[in-house]
Order: sequence, then C-alpha cells, then structure tokens
Amino acid sequence: MKTYMAACGLSLLAAALSGCGGSSSSDSGGTPPAVTAAAACSALGGMKIAAASIGAPSNGATVASATLVAASATSGEYCQVNGTIAPVDTTAPNINFEVNLPTAWNNKALQYGGGGFDGTLITGLAALDMAPAGSSTPLARGYVTFGDDSGHQSKSITDGSFAANDEALANYGGLTLKKTHDVAMLLLKARYNTAPTKTYFFGSSTGGRDGLTVIQRWPADYDGIVVNRPALNYTGLRLSNVVLGRALYLNGGAGWLDVKKTVLLQNAVTKACDTLDGVADGIISNVAACKLQAPAVLAAVRCADGKDTGDTCLSDAQIATVNTIASPMVLPYPLANGVTRYAGYNILAGSVFAGQYTTRDFGTSPTPSNPAGKNDANQWVTGDQWVKYFITRIPTFNSLTFDPLNPGTYQAQVQQVSAESDATNPDLSAFIAKGGKAIITHGLADEIVSTDSSVDYYNALVQKFGQSSVDNFARFYLMPGVGHGTGPFLPQVDSLGALEQWVENGTAPGTLTMTDSTPATLGRTRPLCRYPTWPKFTNGDVNSAGSFTCSQ
Repeated sequence: MKTYMAACGLSLLAAALSGCGGSSSSDSGGTPPAVTAAAACSALGGMKIAAASIGAPSNGATVASATLVAASATSGEYCQVNGTIAPVDTTAPNINFEVNLPTAWNNKALQYGGGGFDGTLITGLAALDMAPAGSSTPLARGYVTFGDDSGHQSKSITDGSFAANDEALANYGGLTLKKTHDVAMLLLKARYNTAPTKTYFFGSSTGGRDGLTVIQRWPADYDGIVVNRPALNYTGLRLSNVVLGRALYLNGGAGWLDVKKTVLLQNAVTKACDTLDGVADGIISNVAACKLQAPAVLAAVRCADGKDTGDTCLSDAQIATVNTIASPMVLPYPLANGVTRYAGYNILAGSVFAGQYTTRDFGTSPTPSNPAGKNDANQWVTGDQWVKYFITRIPTFNSLTFDPLNPGTYQAQVQQVSAESDATNPDLSAFIAKGGKAIITHGLADEIVSTDSSVDYYNALVQKFGQSSVDNFARFYLMPGVGHGTGPFLPQVDSLGALEQWVENGTAPGTLTMTDSTPATLGRTRPLCRYPTWPKFTNGDVNSAGSFTCSQ
C-alpha cells in the first residue's frame, strides 16, 4: 500500500507517472520510456489518501481497484478507479466513489450529483439528464468524471434509514461532495501530473441541491454548475411532504384524492389554461395566467353541496387538500438562512400528479401504512422517512402526529438538519468573484419539487445582487409541460454545452431550444425561455420552436 499526502507526497507519484497516457517508447537521447496508460492506471491501485488531504472530516480514502477499460463504441479508453472514504465515526457507513480518468483527457472534470435519498453509486458513466439524443457522454468527450453514493448504501432512493447516524446524515447533507471532490482531484493530479483547467458540476433533484450546495460551501472548487429541478430548500420540501400527507390522510382520509379524481382536476385545469399560451397542445406555458383561473376550475369540479359523491367531482375536503398543495407552507420559525416558507405546487396550473405521464400519484388508499409504502402517496413516503430518521430517530413513529408548523421538542433537530442539508444561501459572492457560472432549470409541471421553490431562490439572488449582476453569473429557465422526469414534454437540451460556452468563451446563453422525447410527440421543439418569460405561439408549425416567441 502507498500513502500519499497532498503536494509533496503526490509529487512523487506524479513524477513516476509523468508520461501517463503516451505510448511506450524511448528516444535516442536515453529518455526513459513513457509510462503506458495501463501502467499509469495500475499504479493507482491500492493508493491510500490521508485524512489531512481531504477538506472535510474523514479517516482517509483507499483505492480498491484501478482498471483500464478499453475503448468502445460509446467511450474512449479510460481508467476506472473505485474506492472508499472512511468515516470518522466507525459506526457510520463508508462513502463509495468512482473516478474515471480518460486516456485522452480534455483537461476538464465533471462531478455528478445524486437523486432522492441516494444510496446508489453515481458512477459518472451515464449520459447527462436531458442530454440530446445521440450526444456523447462527458467521459466520451474526454472529461474526468466522478461521483459517489452520498455516504450510504441502499437499494431504494426512498430509504431514509441511514440518517439515524449523524455522520451519514452530514455526508448526505453535503460533506460527501467535498470529500469525493478532493479525492478525485488527488487521483487526477496523480494520473496527469496537473490540475484540471475547468471543473464543473451537473445534477438534478437532490443532485441539483448538491450543485447549489457546492458553490455555496466550496465555491473555489468549481467553475460552473448545471442544476435541474433542484431540491434546494430540502427541509422545506420534506416538511411540505408531511403537510401534504396530513391533508390527505387525517380526518379519516376525507381529503384524499384517488387517481380518477386527480386526473379529473388536471383535465379541468388543461381545459381552462391550455390555450392561454396561444395554442392547444397539451402544454400549459402561461402559468401566471392559469393560476388566475383556479377559483373557476375548482368551482367546476366541486361536488354538489361539497359532499363526496364519487369520481365525477371533488368534495370540499378534497378541494381543501388541493388548496393546501397549491399554497405556500409558511413556518413560524426559521430554517437555515432565515427561510420561513416552502412554495406551493402548480397543481392548479399544469403539474402532473396522476395519469399517463407519472406514477407518482396519491396512492391507492385513504389510509396510509406505517411506515409509508408503495400504496401511499409518493410524496408522503419520503416525508414519512424523513420524520422517522432525520428528525425523531424513531422508526415506528407515526408521522401523521408530527406537525411541521409546530414541531415542539423536535424543532431544534429540524433546524439542525436544515443547516446541514439545505442549499438556500443566496450569498454566492465567492463564486461570483472567481467568475463562476450557473444554469438552473425547473419544470413547470413538477410534482415532486415545487417549481416555485427555485423561483424563490432565484428571486433571492436578484434581491441580494441586483438583476444586472445576476445576469452576469446565472441563467434560470422554466420548462413548460415538464415534470420531475415526467410530464407531457420530456426535454432534451444541451445545457452542459451552453455552460461550457459561457465559462470558457464568455458566450452567455440566451433562449435555448428543447426537443421533446415523448413518444407521441417525438421531435417537437420549443424555445427554452429565460425566466420570467414563457413561450407564446405566434404562427406556423405548432411543433417548431420557431413558431413561438418568449413572452412576458
């Protein structure tokens, strides 16, 4: 085994690998043969990295394997490095990581974010979320790519049991990102004897929160990020999951909506709002105007006398649930960074909570299981796990008895978890000062993370820095018809390419184009408009982005 500290220790390995990536040859002047890619990769096997070389508390890292992977139809030759980062608390799980080092390196690095409660190794081999069809993966383009499992291992991204351990919770909250980044940089320098010219981050959902976390907490490490549908107000999100569950299931489940009732509501919203953007295409783009239709929509679907008479209408109790989902949750105590609210969902403006475009509905029964399971509302499953393991640490706890507005003796833990896991700090001064850039997208039909939670964060940036300053470092796009990887429009957009052009060439992105991969409407395009504008149909082919203008 070899132990390498930062700087001096790494220089020894770097010297040994100074010819990495070249062919095996020597010149007539007696220059030593260049080290082959296979030898350079093999030399990383068994490498140990001391805790002092990692910028967050750990017991160091160990490379378990370093394997040269041959070029294929989808990727060039690369060295796949897998290993673990040991915890300080010996009862906490390891962090598993993967770093992929291409033989033909483009001098850039890309860290991938995770999803849900994580627990599965993010390898850095996959295509990027919403990448254009047929585009190369970052690794195939020569990026060093890397990711981790967030510091615990699970077969389900809705399993929150790891959070009963404080260090595992802190890792998931963000520390794993720093630890994996630092290990990846040490391996990269050992392999190529130089640091990357640019380092990027790409993530969606929890991975979107991850991306905002790293530029808020470790801004010096990154040149740019792409984050999609970010679960940035993480504690607010989970508290809102509980608010939703209580609206559905308390009072004997009187407020619960089955799939038929939910689809009935969604169809009524579509009928009222689809053409507000100039065309009937199954996509609601003018969300602000649509929200003004909410009273009429609810009146149209209300049961006579407000009593539940079946799936052809909604009772007053069910309408109250809908209004709860659509309304902001306002807290009487602050979360991290002084946040006191979680925005409402677009359930009355195009979000897809049931039907053909999503399986994440409100479940099959008005009576939930304990713990919540596959027959319960999707949002309640994660809320229940969060209450049980992040907050109370009681696996049998009845989460319906937990009141997010008055958590009582658990308020301090809620606030502690918020400090560890939320990415709501608008002070990006250090990231801005180094020239960092951010592209943020969110679907207007998101049923899992409130679209307006991203709007709230963007508006906080504008309030702190002013619009002209924000325009110099951030682009924010809202995607009509796009849910949480669901919805009537499944977009493909080259967001990493747009980020690269901005960071490396100074070309700031304007209106982008997204292409639909939904089978029934495959290939149609729409402009991806900068917030607060939205695509309005003017004339021409309804399936062409050129027939729309970005309107405000």
